[in-house]
Amino acid sequence: MNLTFTLNGRPCVTDVPDHWTVLDLLRDGLSLMGTKYGCGEGVCGTCTVLADGRPLRACLVLAAHVRGRELVTVEGLEAGGR
Repeated sequence: MNLTFTLNGRPCVTDVPDHWTVLDLLRDGLSLMGTKYGCGEGVCGTCTVLADGRPLRACLVLAAHVRGRELVTVEGLEAGGR
């Protein structure tokens, strides 16, 4: 599946398997290791990223959900001085 979205302020285009979560996309597809796997149930918050400014549990949501959105990870927060 082809995805186009904004990642940490930069355009991103990538291909990922349909079954991948946002966490899989970030860690396995884009080698961004700041977002962690914790409980796998969306309870602990370890996998939280921002999608259009709102918290998103990356372990629960399919990667297709970020198509056309602005995604910010911990790496983006660090780079932006936030």
